[in-house]
Amino acid sequence: MAELCVQLVPLFNALPIDEQMQIEELVHHQNYRKNELVLDPTSNSNLIILAHGSARLYTLNKEGHENVIQVLKTGDYAGENWLFGEANTNTYVEATEDSEICLLNRNEFLALMKKQPELSIKLLEQNIIKVRALQKQIQLLSLPKVEDRLLNYLQTYAKKVGHKSFILPLKMKDLALYLGTTPETLSRKFILLEKRGVLKRKLRQIQLLFKKSIDNK
Repeated sequence: MAELCVQLVPLFNALPIDEQMQIEELVHHQNYRKNELVLDPTSNSNLIILAHGSARLYTLNKEGHENVIQVLKTGDYAGENWLFGEANTNTYVEATEDSEICLLNRNEFLALMKKQPELSIKLLEQNIIKVRALQKQIQLLSLPKVEDRLLNYLQTYAKKVGHKSFILPLKMKDLALYLGTTPETLSRKFILLEKRGVLKRKLRQIQLLFKKSIDNK
């Protein structure tokens, strides 16, 4: 059986397969091209599930500059706050490559939660995880130097996977967005850290070389 869209999402993938299939029947699949807006403040209140591809979730400041909140990849979702009635006044989701998006309507989702109350608990658990991740990103972006943000990110990920040698989980353009910089600047900072003997890099393969324990970062 082909993989269901809802199986990609932690919010749903713990449910029995028959319940997942019921939810899948409510999901609307839609394809978006690179740079196409998936959601803006004028959109309907939908839960957005990224089935395949990548997208960025951002807000605009007073000058119209983008503040990237999250880089969405396969299995990520957004829009749960709007499902519960919060107005979207300044949030956008834009595909960063050709992507398949699954949309779950607000009223259908709320009706589903009444039938399956365990979804409320699961949603709360996932929101806590997302809030913690956002707090970490805010702390990261508070570092003034891009190379410090990059090194902090690499150290944190190395600690997470338990290895100093790993493949970057994000593409370079997505990592640049996450770190609040450009791909060109990010490439220069990788070269800088290589010259300092901090790491070795071949495309997305990274090996950290510093002797200080990553557990202390």
